[in-house]
Amino acid sequence: MLKRYQTSADISERTIKSQKLFHGYVVDVSDGDTLRVYHTPFWNWFSTVPVKKRGLAKYTISVRLSCVDAPEVAHFGKPAQPLSAEAKDFLAKQVLGRRVCVKPLAKDQYGRLVASVTYRRLLGPRKDAAHEMLRAGLATIYRGGNAQYDGQLSKLEKIEAAAKKAKKGIWGLKKGQYESPAEYKRKNK
Repeated sequence: MLKRYQTSADISERTIKSQKLFHGYVVDVSDGDTLRVYHTPFWNWFSTVPVKKRGLAKYTISVRLSCVDAPEVAHFGKPAQPLSAEAKDFLAKQVLGRRVCVKPLAKDQYGRLVASVTYRRLLGPRKDAAHEMLRAGLATIYRGGNAQYDGQLSKLEKIEAAAKKAKKGIWGLKKGQYESPAEYKRKNK
């Protein structure tokens, strides 16, 4: 890979169909399932990564984690869902400022890249950000249109079931407090 992707618009359908992996640094976490990646091709691994938040959209890739839906943060005058801040903070602790591997799967209706994002903490095993969100009970499996599971739906269902059984995160909320992100979005259109 010689070309640096500036934004998700630079990533062709051909690249998405081939699911060609690329690497970059996470420079921002918008919520529990969306982040911004500064692409660093192999020849540019040690380049200076942007630190200022202003103008990130011009030179970073907006990535929507595939297969999960996290509680919605407050935006456009709508209130935040319970545990949305915790979901965002958890994802940030996992990936913010880290080098990640991105596997593109599709683009969504907002032009974001829907992708699998993996990372490594110290010398440990590679982890999938979406799996970790489910494991912590801070996301549900995304069941909406154009859902991308990368052949891992049964594994995701097992992870979600274990979090439910342990009453982790959203699954530990009292009856009436929990509303899935999908229900919340439908209700607050």
